[in-house]
Amino acid sequence: METFWDFNNIYPKSDSILTVGTFDGIHLGHIEIIKELVLRVKKSKAKSTLVTFEPHPGLVIGKRGPTPLALLTTIEEKIDVLASIGLERLVITNFTGSFASMTAEEFVQNILINKLNMKQIVIGHDHSFGKDRKGDFNLLVELGKKYNFEVDAIDPIRVNNEIVSSTKIRNLLFNGEIQKANEIIGRNYSIRGQVVKGDGRGRELGFPTANIRSYSQYKLIPKEGVYATKIKINNKVFNSVTYIGPRPTFNLNQKVIEVHIDKFDKEIYNKEVELYFTHFIREDKKFKTKSELVPQIQSDKNDAMKILNRI
Repeated sequence: METFWDFNNIYPKSDSILTVGTFDGIHLGHIEIIKELVLRVKKSKAKSTLVTFEPHPGLVIGKRGPTPLALLTTIEEKIDVLASIGLERLVITNFTGSFASMTAEEFVQNILINKLNMKQIVIGHDHSFGKDRKGDFNLLVELGKKYNFEVDAIDPIRVNNEIVSSTKIRNLLFNGEIQKANEIIGRNYSIRGQVVKGDGRGRELGFPTANIRSYSQYKLIPKEGVYATKIKINNKVFNSVTYIGPRPTFNLNQKVIEVHIDKFDKEIYNKEVELYFTHFIREDKKFKTKSELVPQIQSDKNDAMKILNRI
């Protein structure tokens, strides 16, 4: 997959069958759109092209509130997922306040047609774009007649009779419903980050942990509690059990992501890892003493390994 961080640098010019959007999470609905692009380019000389934005528009023009936007996928994660599903070309547009002021028709004419030679556009059922999000399927149809390109919308994808959406996935993850979220995403939700120095409490309890710091401050961290997880280190995947929370037993307030890796004793400080969430095991809980916590950790590990050894 070719990746361009500036549409002005795309050379040589070629026709595009494209889609456009933030594609946060790259879930089953998004994948259906991309599959349609890949299918259509087989019948033409155009390139399957996805135009996305960095940073996420919600971080630039979204409403400021007590809870900031939580990203399902960083741009680096998007690149890797898109490359794995057959997309030919990814165009990443720097999203700024001035870019957001561009009208839908200006965006179509100046970017999609003049820069990317768009011949067809395929969008989701509820897609909107441009200044004040006035660009939609109906407007695209009008512009298609004016500028000579085809427009199609993909019907919504449903899982368990519910429409797949990034918002739905966020809500599931915030509620700890990791299996349902994974089913909608089409793969295990993951966090990439770096192993950082902790305070050694896990090792003192007999369960050494790797403390993970996400690369993005905006990355969605699932609900506090204990999870069955897998962790990738140096392209090898290990079973693990993960705790997310402020460690109330020790009266600490800082939320951490602590991972105990099964049958692993190597030094991995500063290593890049990717943590995959498979099942929610239990809610966070405060124990009266460390001696009460130890058997619970062992029980959590046993539960996690039983689950992971079945999948």
